[in-house]
Amino acid sequence: MKKQLAKLALTATLALAITLTLNACEEKEKKQDSTTPEPAAATETQQPSQEAAAPPPTQEAATTTFTDPRNNKAYKTVKIGEQIWMAENLNFEAKSSKCYDDKPDNCKKYGRLYDWGSALSACPNGWHLPSADEWQTLVDFAGGYEVAGKALKAKSGWNENGNGIDEFGFSALPSGFGEPDGSFSNVGNISNWWSAVEVGSNDASGRGMYHSSEDASTVHSNKSDLFSVRCIKD
Repeated sequence: MKKQLAKLALTATLALAITLTLNACEEKEKKQDSTTPEPAAATETQQPSQEAAAPPPTQEAATTTFTDPRNNKAYKTVKIGEQIWMAENLNFEAKSSKCYDDKPDNCKKYGRLYDWGSALSACPNGWHLPSADEWQTLVDFAGGYEVAGKALKAKSGWNENGNGIDEFGFSALPSGFGEPDGSFSNVGNISNWWSAVEVGSNDASGRGMYHSSEDASTVHSNKSDLFSVRCIKD
């Protein structure tokens, strides 16, 4: 009987020891699990910020002068892209040309106004009335017809704050225009220049700029109307 009790006691002791050992292992595993760091949340990789691309450099107006030997009138000239333009309207007294309102001071400020026939031969030697394509080249260089007016108009002189920024030194002023009946209109508001291109038997084309918009539009008008002339170098 004593031997049996001793065996039972030993068995119980072993069972208790095993149980305690298993419990200790489980506690250790729980502690390990509780101290294991959670996996880091995925973060979106930030790309290094890129600086905005710098705008193309603005062309500095390379202004020079040309003196018309016919009347010793000096004109500013400017290179715009690959073209060389007079930087002011022509002021040479050709047949049929007039000053706005027949006032000489307007010729000094805006140049003379010409019908299309006189405009064709008004420029001095080495210069010519621009073709429609040459006007288009200028307008394209200045950003396209929808904004070229702003880039090419002078910084002052246009009514209702319609001035430009004169980005390339073209310095367009609002010279107005004349009618065959001798009337004049729209000085301060509009400038139209002839091109060398006919449109049918009665009309010719040119370019126009306006105080109320930023564009530089193609215009068609009767050859008898009086427009400004800008000469371009041959």
